[in-house]
Amino acid sequence: MILLYGGSFDPVHRGHVDTARAAAEAVQASQVVWIPAALSPLKTGSVASADQRRDMLQQMLANVGEPHWQLDDSELLAPPPSYTINTLKRWRSLVGAETQLAFLLGQDSWLQLPQWQDWEKLTDYAHLLIARRPGYTDTPSERLKTWLQNRQLDAPELLQSRPFGSVVLLETPLRPISSTDLRALLADQRQTEDWLMPSVRDYIDQHGLYREPENPASS
Repeated sequence: MILLYGGSFDPVHRGHVDTARAAAEAVQASQVVWIPAALSPLKTGSVASADQRRDMLQQMLANVGEPHWQLDDSELLAPPPSYTINTLKRWRSLVGAETQLAFLLGQDSWLQLPQWQDWEKLTDYAHLLIARRPGYTDTPSERLKTWLQNRQLDAPELLQSRPFGSVVLLETPLRPISSTDLRALLADQRQTEDWLMPSVRDYIDQHGLYREPENPASS
């Protein structure tokens, strides 16, 4: 199983790392690929540049002690906006028809799925693995519930039975932090060591990132 993990990672933090580890263990992934998005069509922008977000991911990967984790920066090199459907199509063509492929996303993104480009076709190329987040009480729309009916499996190990086509809601112990929270803490010069790896925090300090409160529209 190859596990793809996409997102803004602005900045990457220990919650992302914990989520990736738990998901990789749940599906017995042989490889985890981190895919930073150039610019989500559902967001107005990122606080750090694409190059800076890639650099922070590289800092994390160099120090996290996971030899089977890697970075795919192809979305950063392509013209925005980034569409997950295109990423999954490309990865399916790379790995062939029979390799198990899964795409990991958080519960907040999952609930927004009907806003994504060609979202109903995502499982034509990969499984979807949904990491539930602490404190989220929102429920899927009726449209999403209907789409889920013939795709949801009860346990992540069942994804091994086919290369794509299914959805699993993953129960994992996740850290109650988000990149938005961290940017606010950094702008307020508050303590973040529990959430950021030292090499990532050093990079943020060296480049003067997240020092100013951001416009809420960009979060």
